[in-house]
Amino acid sequence: MSTSSFGKCPYYRESENASMGKGLGYCDLGGGQAICEGDIQFCEKAEELRKQLLEEEKKKVCKDNNGKKQENEKPSNYRVLVVDDQESMLTLFAALFSKLGHECVTAKSGIEALNKMIQNRSDAVIADIVMPEMDGITLTKKLLSLYPKLPIMVMTGYSKEYPAEMAIEAGAREFIKKPFSIEELIVRFNKMMRDHEMLSRMEAKQNDRVLGLERNP
Repeated sequence: MSTSSFGKCPYYRESENASMGKGLGYCDLGGGQAICEGDIQFCEKAEELRKQLLEEEKKKVCKDNNGKKQENEKPSNYRVLVVDDQESMLTLFAALFSKLGHECVTAKSGIEALNKMIQNRSDAVIADIVMPEMDGITLTKKLLSLYPKLPIMVMTGYSKEYPAEMAIEAGAREFIKKPFSIEELIVRFNKMMRDHEMLSRMEAKQNDRVLGLERNP
């Protein structure tokens, strides 16, 4: 997958004229070479793109399993709920988290996200701020009222209207501004989950001490 900022499709290819600013490039997904601007947010083949990325990743995993296991390979640890009203972003997140070994559940609205969380709880949530019906700040507050320790990352392209402080005050563990690189997203997500696990271990140890004192007054 491309390591550039979200928005540039890995199957976009510039034509000779496009590089000179005289025309569009093209999409070589499936070998069709359709005229394309390369912006994944306006991709007309979102589902096809997702399937292709997943298929490529499956082939890569099979190839790796035949040789030595990569040092940085991680087991499937987390179920991540991603909430965004843009289908292209959900497609990209689903492919990325599958590549990282995590299960990705997607929702196009805050209401849908709440329903999916109640039906089958996820380990973490990544939510856009600007969405119809329910914004990401409201969603964060509602989720934390149900699951107070849930790690949530909020993302937005409107930092002036929705500053990081607003997301943090709502209870979000992380905040990321669009457009962001895949590397930045992975670093922030891993940090959020490491911090969450550390706090969970500390609380478990504290609870064990309390139980020990109660049993041995």
